[in-house]
Amino acid sequence: MRYKTYTMEDALEVIIDYRGKTPKKSEKGIPTLSAKSVKNNHIDYDSCYYISSDEYKRFMVRGLPQIGDVLLTTEAPLGMVAQLDRNDVGIAQRLLTLRGKQGILDNEYLLYYLQSPIGQALLRARETGTTVTGIKQSEFRKIQIDIPDIENQRKIGGILRRLDDKIAVNDNINKNLAA
Repeated sequence: MRYKTYTMEDALEVIIDYRGKTPKKSEKGIPTLSAKSVKNNHIDYDSCYYISSDEYKRFMVRGLPQIGDVLLTTEAPLGMVAQLDRNDVGIAQRLLTLRGKQGILDNEYLLYYLQSPIGQALLRARETGTTVTGIKQSEFRKIQIDIPDIENQRKIGGILRRLDDKIAVNDNINKNLAA
């Protein structure tokens, strides 16, 4: 299998970053995700907060998330990832929303790459800070990744997704048996 080296900046169509912006919270409305909402390969919608539709229109001017986009926590903690399963969400600080360039980087492959020991090491190599470490978007863009052709990415991502799905089924069975 042949690999080609890209920077994240060159491999990604979209990098949305709401660093430095905090929307006004509401009792109900559009769920808004923060770093607390993203666990490895899972979005915890119970930990999100809400913003009104008007606030969403005012706030989400840097780009709108789409189903399939990859979320990456940039600090507290750095390196948690999950894939969006809905469009109607706001994205708050400390999260990057990533979308691979068509034909170059598959989002599912990106999800698993960023979770891998190599992906985590690449993030850590560019982190800054002492008490709370994180990665700036400018540093994230410089990360170089070796990726196979798009067909192999889709195969790899598909295999890993099916394994994760089976693990989730087994976890649910175990929870039901324990109850």
